[in-house]
This record gives sequence, C-alpha cells and structure tokens, in this order.
Amino acid sequence: MRSSKRHATLPIGRTAKIAYEIDNLRLACSKTAQVLTAQKSLDELELEECARLDDALALAQRFLKKTVREVMLSRLNRRSQTL
Repeated sequence: MRSSKRHATLPIGRTAKIAYEIDNLRLACSKTAQVLTAQKSLDELELEECARLDDALALAQRFLKKTVREVMLSRLNRRSQTL
C-alpha cells in the first residue's frame, strides 16, 4: 500500500528572499540617517528612531539567515543519512 501522505513544502526560498530583502530596508534607514544628519537642525529623536529600526531589522535579518541555514543543513544531514 502506498502512503498518501506528502510532506508539506517549507517556504525556505521565500524566507531566504525576505532575509535578503531586509537589506533594502536597512539601506533606506541609512539614507534617511544621512539626510537627517545633513540638515541644519538635527532631529536627534528621529535619528534615534531610525537607528532603532535599523537595529531591529539587523536582528531580524540575522535570525532569519541563521534559521534558514540551520534548516538547510538539517535537511542535508537527513538526506545524507538515508543514502
């Protein structure tokens, strides 16, 4: 009897793409920070908020990349053990 169960496909590729798209958001934060510092009257609060957003994006990006890498290595290890 054949098994009718199919493994659900994890969105690894899409998750990896999101992790790399975060670079664009971080670049936008960097450009905003440059604009803010070039102004005559520096809005320190807005600059601080920009830095906080960049920090949060960096953290999320590292976590996503690390998790995708771990999942991929886990899959490779499982496949090599079944061969």
